[in-house]
Amino acid sequence: MWGTIFNPENHFFQGIDRLFTIMALSLLWLGLCLPLVTAGPATAALYYVLVKCLRRREPYPFKNFLECFKLNFKQGFLAGLICLVVGQGAVLLLYLFYQMAVSGNRTAVVLLVACAVLTVALLGYIAVLFPTLSRFQMGLGGLFLLAGRLASAHILTTLGLGLVLILAGVGVWVLPIGALFFPALAWLLISVPLERIFRAEMLRTMELPPEEERPWYLR
Repeated sequence: MWGTIFNPENHFFQGIDRLFTIMALSLLWLGLCLPLVTAGPATAALYYVLVKCLRRREPYPFKNFLECFKLNFKQGFLAGLICLVVGQGAVLLLYLFYQMAVSGNRTAVVLLVACAVLTVALLGYIAVLFPTLSRFQMGLGGLFLLAGRLASAHILTTLGLGLVLILAGVGVWVLPIGALFFPALAWLLISVPLERIFRAEMLRTMELPPEEERPWYLR
């Protein structure tokens, strides 16, 4: 009986291990996002390891995280810079339209709503972009084009992904201790529809190898 209780393979200890992994990966991701410009490769690495090691039960999550971070650092860095500039522009427009709407400008109210929807779509696009970086090997331009095609082909899903990121950010803002869980949990949730989209895209563009030769993400 005691051997069963203290068996590291039982559901209790596996649950504790997964909880620790979620907390540690969230903190690692947050630490690497502090310089902002490294948020891109950090996000690609977080998504990669969450799907590979938590959902597909592959081993060595932290080793896989660092390997993915290094592999995609250059493109993730550049993509992150572009997203940062575009994001700052979106925030500025939201602020300007909000101030105009508060002053009684009715046109500004319409523009504010439109800008808010576009901002959610932009966040949804970002939620597609960096996971795409972690899965597909291509140039920077090809990365933005592929992510744009996938995001626009599944626009409602894209908007939903943007809302997930907003809710995770609000959760951390309201409950700071949520920083231990919300980042990893948000990307785990995002991976559910995104993996179906990725799988369909890969099966469309490549011949499915025999089962024993398939990479982990096609098993």
